[in-house]
Amino acid sequence: MFMDIAMLVENQGEMLDNIELNVMHTVDHVEKARDETKKAVKYQSQARKKLIIIIVLVVVLLGILALIIGLSVGLK
Repeated sequence: MFMDIAMLVENQGEMLDNIELNVMHTVDHVEKARDETKKAVKYQSQARKKLIIIIVLVVVLLGILALIIGLSVGLK
């Protein structure tokens, strides 16, 4: 009976070690995920700024093109 109890205690100790290891891995993964999320937010912000700049440039170029076409048609 004492041998059975000793085996159960040993098995539970191994399971606790395994759980502790998994918790440590989880903490590492959560920290990495937090860092990756911060990077993603930064990249998304930069991409949004670039998109706005491109849209403004396209609108300005279309305005200049419309002005050139309008003046050339109006002069004839």
